[in-house]
Amino acid sequence: MPRCRKLWPVVLCAVGLLAACDSFDKEDAALQIQERFCGEWPYGCTDSTRVELGKVRKTRNGRQVEFRVIDRQDRTATLSAAYFEPSGDDWAFLLFEPPFSERFRLQRGRVSEDSRRFTDLLMELKSAQRWFVTIYGRHARSLAELDSVSYKPPDIPIQMTVGGGSWRAQIVNPYVKCELDASRQQLPSCVGLSAENAGSESGPLATAFGEDS
Repeated sequence: MPRCRKLWPVVLCAVGLLAACDSFDKEDAALQIQERFCGEWPYGCTDSTRVELGKVRKTRNGRQVEFRVIDRQDRTATLSAAYFEPSGDDWAFLLFEPPFSERFRLQRGRVSEDSRRFTDLLMELKSAQRWFVTIYGRHARSLAELDSVSYKPPDIPIQMTVGGGSWRAQIVNPYVKCELDASRQQLPSCVGLSAENAGSESGPLATAFGEDS
C-alpha cells in the first residue's frame, strides 16, 4: 500500500500532462489561420475578415482543422485543412494541407508573381534613369524620353513623376501595388491589395474557394 501511495503523484502528473497536451485553443488557432491566409493573399481580406473553425481532428502528432474564411457577406465553403502541432504549452499553425493548399497556392501566386514582375520592371526603369542622368545630366521627365537610352516601356502602365532632382514610379493592378521612390529607396516596395468587391456577396473569397452552402 505505501508503494501505491508513492505512485499516485506520478499518475496525477501524467494525467495533467495529457490534459494539457489535449487542450486546443480554437480562438487562437483561428487567429493563426487568418494571419497566414491574409498575409499571403490580402486580395480577399479586409479589417473585417475572420476565420471560423469547423471540425478538429486528432492526428498522430497534431490536429487537422476545417475552417471557413468570412468577410461580412463574403464567405468561403468549408476548407480542409489547416495543420497544427504542439509548441510548448500551445499549438502552432504549421501549414495548409490538400485539397485547400493547392487552390491557395494558385491564388497567392498571383500576388507573389506580380510583385516579382513589377519589381523587375521598376528596377529596369531605375537603370534607364541612371543612364539618362549620366548622358544628359538630368532625369528623364517621361518614359518616352528614355527611348534615347534604348528603354522600351512594358505593356503594363507605369506611372512616373519627376521633380526636385529625383523621380518616383508605381505599377498597380488589382492584386498588388509596387512603388519606387528613387530619392529614398534602393529597391521597390510592394503591397498586396484588397479586391474592390471584398466583403460583398460572392466576393473574392467565395469566388476563389467556393461559396458557403
